[in-house]
Amino acid sequence: MSKHKKSQRSPQPISPKPAVHAPPIPSNEAERLEALKQYNILDSMPEEAFDELTELAAQICGSPISLVSLTDSHRQWFKSKVGIDAVEVPREQAFCAHAIAKPDDLFVIPNMLEDERFAENPLVTNDPSIRFYAGTPLVTPDGFPLGTLCVLDRIPRNLTPEQRKALQVLGRQVIAQMELRLQIEKLERQINRYQQAEAQLRASDQQVVDLLEGMTDGFWALDRQWRFTFVNQKAGQILQKSPEELLGKVIWDVLSDLAGSKFDEEFHNAVTQQVSVNFEEFYAPLGRWIEVRAFPSYEGLSAFIHDITIRRVMEEALRYQQEQADRLLSNTLPGPIAKRLKLQEDTIADSFEEVTILFADLVNFTQWASEITPTALVSYLNEIFSAFDQLTEKHGLEKIKTIGDAYMVAGGLPIPSDHHVEAIAEMGLDMLSAIVQFNTKHGTKLNLCVGINTGPVIAGVIGTKKFSYDLWGDTVNIASRMESHGLPGRVQVTEATYHHLKTHYTFEKRDIIEVKGKGSMQTYLITGKKT
Repeated sequence: MSKHKKSQRSPQPISPKPAVHAPPIPSNEAERLEALKQYNILDSMPEEAFDELTELAAQICGSPISLVSLTDSHRQWFKSKVGIDAVEVPREQAFCAHAIAKPDDLFVIPNMLEDERFAENPLVTNDPSIRFYAGTPLVTPDGFPLGTLCVLDRIPRNLTPEQRKALQVLGRQVIAQMELRLQIEKLERQINRYQQAEAQLRASDQQVVDLLEGMTDGFWALDRQWRFTFVNQKAGQILQKSPEELLGKVIWDVLSDLAGSKFDEEFHNAVTQQVSVNFEEFYAPLGRWIEVRAFPSYEGLSAFIHDITIRRVMEEALRYQQEQADRLLSNTLPGPIAKRLKLQEDTIADSFEEVTILFADLVNFTQWASEITPTALVSYLNEIFSAFDQLTEKHGLEKIKTIGDAYMVAGGLPIPSDHHVEAIAEMGLDMLSAIVQFNTKHGTKLNLCVGINTGPVIAGVIGTKKFSYDLWGDTVNIASRMESHGLPGRVQVTEATYHHLKTHYTFEKRDIIEVKGKGSMQTYLITGKKT
């Protein structure tokens, strides 16, 4: 059974600077500090069980900073932390020192700058520039608030009712973990006394039983024949059987569903190899997730069990939300760009030496839109643009955006390609065919102007809440002019694009046209692909 060692790391408190409003001191402060001391947890090493709860709180609440903090006489010490380097702060600056003054309530400050108690707090005015705080007090079974599980942010905000409830549930899990830690330490001391002398064991038998019965986790002991020799009431509740039904019975007989399961495998490994095991498994007969810590001994096997169903449900919900967010991001941005954004790359901006841009616009769209209902208009546009989306995917291109009845697509980015000019040309011709098919199906007389240009661009992501991948540069502007100065039912290209395509496509050379902002330009109309 692992020991909880004291940390050797040097405290790194944030530079002290008195807050304007010192936190209130609880009326039972002396008793509270004594209760904190009994847990023997201050300045201990990090522990995975606490770190997982801290990380889960940060993820559920969408906060960059999350802490398990304990309030000592002159400081606030962090047992677990996410998103901050400091290990403690002076108590007079601690937000959590205010939270423990109301141990029954969730303490929330949506905007520190609007609360006179914290507006001049060094943690608000200086790094880390905290603006939002929400903390649920960690209250012992005896009613002493020892600290908080809290989430913080550098922008003003609030929590949803679901996030508030989840934070309080996780806070109870933290204090339960502290209780388990305390009980395990007590149990270890009892076991040490047992090893010292058999007489001392007999004298402490009742104490051990009381200790095990008072635990918040289930506990059972098996002899070398796999028979139950001890089962506390909590274990009976989790297994939905009374201790009397289990005592003296072989575990594989009375809980037959465990035979051949992961429980069977892990318990036999523990006994055979004389190593402790820690695992989580779904127990189908009860429909519950169970966490197990099992420890072998000469007499048999002892196991602590804990119902973690609520935690697993929260984790699954969080995973689903993450998948939904990833799917939305992938539908909004090109795949490689979405991956870079998830890696928290600060600014996504790239230069491309040569790409090909296509703009397409429905002719006389405004007049057509005025002649049909809004529902029909949206339905028709969705059908047309969905057909264009399929063509984009077919030709390996990247849809950039739609603006009203205009459609913009690019080739050669975000991953460079040797065939982007030909792919865009095929896209333009296929778009004209798609409009013909649409007219045949619906009896309409729509037409499309398509313009194409090839050259360098700058591409990047803009926005903070609604991301957009966009392109900039003269190449984009000229491609737009090719569409606006084009002919209905034709694909017009610049001379730069023409030189890339002339070997494999046939063209009609237009007279010199005047292009707004560019002057006289020679352009070409694609007439088809050479056979």
